[in-house]
Amino acid sequence: MKPLRRTCRLAALVAAFVLPLAPAGAAKLLGTGMATLDNGVPAARELAIQDAVRQAALTQGASVQSTEYADNGQLGDSTRLTAAPLSGKVTVLREYQRDDLYYVEVEVDTDAMRAAPQRCAPSGGRELKRRVVATYFNVEHPADASDMPELATQLPVELARRLPVGGPFLASAAGQVSVLTDPRLAEPQAGADTVREIGRREGAQFVIAGRVLDTAVAAKGLRASLFDGDHGGEQGVFYNGPFSGLLGGAVRYRPTVRQFDVEVWVYDALTGGLLANHHLSTSGTGQVAPPAPRPFGSTAFWHSDYGHAVDKLLERAVQQTADTVACIPFTARVARVDAGKRVYLNAGGLAGLAVGDRLLLYKPQPASPLRSAGSTGELGIAEALSGTVVLTQVQPGLSIGVVQNARLAVEEGDYLRFLPPR
Repeated sequence: MKPLRRTCRLAALVAAFVLPLAPAGAAKLLGTGMATLDNGVPAARELAIQDAVRQAALTQGASVQSTEYADNGQLGDSTRLTAAPLSGKVTVLREYQRDDLYYVEVEVDTDAMRAAPQRCAPSGGRELKRRVVATYFNVEHPADASDMPELATQLPVELARRLPVGGPFLASAAGQVSVLTDPRLAEPQAGADTVREIGRREGAQFVIAGRVLDTAVAAKGLRASLFDGDHGGEQGVFYNGPFSGLLGGAVRYRPTVRQFDVEVWVYDALTGGLLANHHLSTSGTGQVAPPAPRPFGSTAFWHSDYGHAVDKLLERAVQQTADTVACIPFTARVARVDAGKRVYLNAGGLAGLAVGDRLLLYKPQPASPLRSAGSTGELGIAEALSGTVVLTQVQPGLSIGVVQNARLAVEEGDYLRFLPPR
């Protein structure tokens, strides 16, 4: 006989059924959190602060999901409490240790966030720069883009040039490298393995790729032509008067509107997961199809009407990319380990790190990605918090640190996240 399972879901219950609500519109909320000391004091303190903020959020409201079940005559239940979203300035009021646990009491000032809204607060008041690599963009219809040589390889170069302006990035281009073995057949999710390899090879936290969907002419119109010479490829010469041979004058059908549609894929290089697929579209009006090729990204290209339209589209692409990764913590990788205690990181002063910084140390467990049952889609890589690292030396592209309280063996490929002072 199959086990009897009965599920009851209570959506959006007020927290009064679980714990008292804070006064309506309360600006300052209090919470107490705790964490085990297994990974050392710095890691325990950070986890306890996160728990305290969750507890403060629960006073503002929560939802409860409850499941009851009977299995072979044994009754059981599972209840999950989800806090309402909360943002604000966090102040640590008190912290102490007791019985192998670390306790932190915090105050969350939600008015401070409303008064000065931020996309994501920088870590410890510093904007650490995440490394990004922009790769090859496949052109779906190369014949339409024949007057823009090297579009596929120069588009990532242009994105890499602009990304540091749009956010705290260290960007580079690998325009000859494609994340998809056959971009004509595969979808972006199929590039996970290649993305992870690019991330390891380039020391990158994020990888950008994509495809140009459309660069075709959308409309043509009558335009005067003087001293243009012979344009045999153009359609419709309507004036051929007695002075046309002298002045080269004519009225021709010429392209007046041209599309530029592109997909920009943003990947997490650690897991290979696709974070976003931004579809951007624009059209240029006026001088959109020059008589001679203008390499993409050249001065002549940007000075054209079509170039102006593409320029604005790339500004939007950079902003959307920055918004996608804004709240993802800065991550560095362990490049080398000496005697299990001294580690070399693939990020340094150029990324904003400094001597004395503390970073949480994580180990992928398992190292291979997890996939959902019956699917080839990759969910990500599970991780285990191991301890902390304190930086003792910082060079432009390299940092050296000492491992503290690591409960797992430190290996190349482990990664670290910045631990902001609070």
